[in-house]
Amino acid sequence: MNGCSRYCTFCIVPYVRGNEASRNPESIIREVELAVQEGYKEVTLLGQIIDLYGRDLRPRMTFDQLLKKVSSIKGLERLRFLTSHPKYMSKDIIDTVAENPNICEFFHLPLQSGNDEILHKNE
Repeated sequence: MNGCSRYCTFCIVPYVRGNEASRNPESIIREVELAVQEGYKEVTLLGQIIDLYGRDLRPRMTFDQLLKKVSSIKGLERLRFLTSHPKYMSKDIIDTVAENPNICEFFHLPLQSGNDEILHKNE
């Protein structure tokens, strides 16, 4: 995934990377297959809010579906992903991580200051 469509007051990502756009799942799968053929054992999938992967694709593919496909690639020992957002995390993603031993049990979450005064200074 590239970009973000949230436009949070404290974040520059949408302004420098544009709105969120999901990569074609076949191109991701092919890239991982090639990496594994070249001897890579671990791959990290990256997106600003990766939990939202696939909402802009037709036909639609959810992030948990992509995780299942990528994790099934023979020879891939570890699959990581970041960045998840608590607001968009789903039970399906959590279940997929739990059910696939080569998906690392790690959730990278963006946490900001909980101080309202500090956050309002950016508005």
